[in-house]
Amino acid sequence: MKKSDIIKLELMKYFRFEKGMVFVCSECIHNSDISAINDKCLVEVEVKISKSDFRREFETATLKNGTYWKEKKHKFYANPEEAYSSYVIPNKFYFCVPKELEVWASEYMQTKNKKYGLLVFDEELTKTSKIRLVKGARNLQPNPPDSYCWRQIGQRVTNEMITLKEKYNKDKQELEALKKGVLVAEGIE
Repeated sequence: MKKSDIIKLELMKYFRFEKGMVFVCSECIHNSDISAINDKCLVEVEVKISKSDFRREFETATLKNGTYWKEKKHKFYANPEEAYSSYVIPNKFYFCVPKELEVWASEYMQTKNKKYGLLVFDEELTKTSKIRLVKGARNLQPNPPDSYCWRQIGQRVTNEMITLKEKYNKDKQELEALKKGVLVAEGIE
């Protein structure tokens, strides 16, 4: 499993079990790595596993790198009043990095949006999740999530559950076939 996938799972556990968010999913609002929602707050989290990955988040858009949407997103998050009315701006935005990038990321973020928060993936933690809050995020905008946000996240959660159930059933069938094949091959049946 890739490190970014491990971190995403830990973030999902953190927001659901430690922060009590109602729904948590991956790749939803603005294709963020993690989106979490409750009655009062929509949280977006981007996972960055290297310095270059982190820097790319703030690259100036060019035709070659195609980061126009990221540039626009961070512009709107800094100045919500400039966003068009249908653009979803979360209440809080975090970056999450592995422990070894904590100091660098803290320093790098000081030149970016000061409202952004920082979370760290720390494998040495023994809590429910392996996520540690380094810098709390401040509100980007004060309004609670609207029905559009709830619907988007609800649909994504459902899609993720269906995909996982299909994978589970396929893996279970493969395991049963493997067990049967091993038993037959060993003459145990």
